[in-house]
Amino acid sequence: MASKHYKKKVKNKYIWRRIAAVLLMLAIIAGVIYAVKACAKKPGGKEDNGGDKNNSSAVSEPKEPYVIASASIGSAGDIMCHSTQLTHAKKSDGSYYFDDCFEYVKPYFEGYDLMIANLEVTFGGKEFGAFSGYPMFNTPDSMADAVKYSGIDTVLFANNHTYDTGYAGMLRTMKVLKEKGMPFVGVRESKDDVFWQIKDVNGIKIGITCYTYSTTTSSGNKALNGNVMKSEAGPLVNTFTYNKLDDFYEDARTAISEMKQAGADATFIYIHWGNEYQRTPNSYQTKMAQEICNMGYDVIVGGHPHVIQPFATLTGENGNETLCVYSTGNLISNQRANLMDSDNYSGHTEDGMIFSVKFDKYSDGKLVISDVNIQPLWVDMNNATGKRIYRIVPLDVSVKNWKELGVVNLSNAKKSYNRTMKLVGEPLNAYRTQKGWGEVPLKAD
Repeated sequence: MASKHYKKKVKNKYIWRRIAAVLLMLAIIAGVIYAVKACAKKPGGKEDNGGDKNNSSAVSEPKEPYVIASASIGSAGDIMCHSTQLTHAKKSDGSYYFDDCFEYVKPYFEGYDLMIANLEVTFGGKEFGAFSGYPMFNTPDSMADAVKYSGIDTVLFANNHTYDTGYAGMLRTMKVLKEKGMPFVGVRESKDDVFWQIKDVNGIKIGITCYTYSTTTSSGNKALNGNVMKSEAGPLVNTFTYNKLDDFYEDARTAISEMKQAGADATFIYIHWGNEYQRTPNSYQTKMAQEICNMGYDVIVGGHPHVIQPFATLTGENGNETLCVYSTGNLISNQRANLMDSDNYSGHTEDGMIFSVKFDKYSDGKLVISDVNIQPLWVDMNNATGKRIYRIVPLDVSVKNWKELGVVNLSNAKKSYNRTMKLVGEPLNAYRTQKGWGEVPLKAD
């Protein structure tokens, strides 16, 4: 028994020595591999190929700057509510419903990281009297609900109809928008508030300001749409007058300076200008656009003509590039072509568009415009059922898709697409080609 026990003990001892030898060999191999790698490095932690090596992280970052954030900003035209729209939005219980106007365009609006449109009505409420359309818009609050429903994230409220229901109506409009969770820019509740905004869009800060043209009375008060503003109301609205553009330039320079100090990566200026129903910008617009470009703004978006005006790229005094669309046309209205067309006016008031700009932000802090595009829109007024219905129709390149949305007058829709793409699409394609992005279709199928 003792002999067997001894032999077993020796055998176990031999097995443990073999295991220890294997472990020692593995440790030596691991040490050699580590030493070889260490010798391959140069002082400072850099490898022979010159690439940086971050020993504090298990995964090294790419050597070149890379995209860390992207943001797409869409801009659309004028939201109006004429008397016929009021009539056909009124329900049997006396309430008003506008959501269906935005039903088809809602998925498009929601596709942008930030969607902006011009609110060219006021919510004066019953305190101001009956709801009304042009020339003094007093629109039911449910239009604000519809705008929110549509996917619009921010509205522009500096335009010639801001004061249609007076000082009280202007203040009430801002109150309604706040209650509905709809941010606005161009008008402020207190003169101590900033007259611009910064929107953090996926980590990219977008600075936005908005102005409208105004007139001035002999007493020095501002007037919008013929309505003389109270002295305390004037400072709350961002305005300019064509005969005192230097004052506007000073304000706009202050705005871009303050927005950049607040961390804006890109700057937008929205401006209510130009001649109504004219499809070409006037000399004031082109002059102002160049001055704004010289200030360093990245994007100019215009409104007020109620028709689409061209897209242009401008070069500033410092070599900077500014994108400018002089007018995005109407978003929703009753300005039908047959009502508006005349020798003096363009009847293309049914046309609108979404003007979109996409930004990419890189790891080195550089911001690059990675796409610029438009989405043509058309206001379809359909009374086939006996009840007039207004719909904003996104006009993609396929007429078949429009028919599936219920568009009856496909011919007018196709004309709208083609004239929008000719006026805006042609210069846009020139820019896209220059950037190597590829062209967009100019004709509908």
